[in-house]
Amino acid sequence: MTVKDILDHLSELAPLDTAESYDNVGLLVGGADADITGVCCCVDITRDVVREAVEKGANLIISHHPVIFEGLKRIPVWSPVAELIKNDIAAIAMHTNFDIAPNGVNAELVELLWFNCEYSFENGYGAICEMTRPFTTKSLAEHCKARLGLECVKYSQKNAEHKPIRRVAVCCGGGVDRDIMRLARENNIDCIISGDIKHNFWIEAENCGIALIDAGHFGTEKAAARTLSKLVKNRFPDAVVFSSECERDPCGYI
Repeated sequence: MTVKDILDHLSELAPLDTAESYDNVGLLVGGADADITGVCCCVDITRDVVREAVEKGANLIISHHPVIFEGLKRIPVWSPVAELIKNDIAAIAMHTNFDIAPNGVNAELVELLWFNCEYSFENGYGAICEMTRPFTTKSLAEHCKARLGLECVKYSQKNAEHKPIRRVAVCCGGGVDRDIMRLARENNIDCIISGDIKHNFWIEAENCGIALIDAGHFGTEKAAARTLSKLVKNRFPDAVVFSSECERDPCGYI
């Protein structure tokens, strides 16, 4: 089993050409012909994750976020890329192509929230879910906090304890932009669950009567590591595959 074998399998599940044009996915560090000794899956490749991979004998790390996003002009000693090269570890990124894949990050987020997905927006981002139990904005925020194991979430305060939520859009990561807001209005969405929501969209949402719940970028995508690990293990049952145990939200809350 080689790096290429695993990349080919993941590419079948989440084709690389479905990634956004600005993205950087696929094999980013190392050679495709290297034989696999172990696979570490994570959301972000940090120096701690690389060290964990070394300690556990993995020579491939599969991340959700690309360890190289833009062109590099230099590689400082503190860079995870330097650690990968020094330890001869390959790195694969499955990012926006994996967000929208049928068994990808957004689908896993919907499942974690115990929602029933009706369909997605036509741009591929945002699962539309009909609630099977009554929620208000505040009770839905509490539900997200509990199901995702988070310290806190942000939610729209206006009518938070009274606004009925029946139709929800779930967009993992930093999913809220102009297109999502427009599609939410067109599809009669009561609430959008996402992360990294900018201030202007909180104001726009309040003005047009849509509630927002921000469960954080990491909070809505931390299941990516487990999902990637499961998909690789299902195809290569004899491989040593694990999710990073050292990975955590880089933000603290008080």
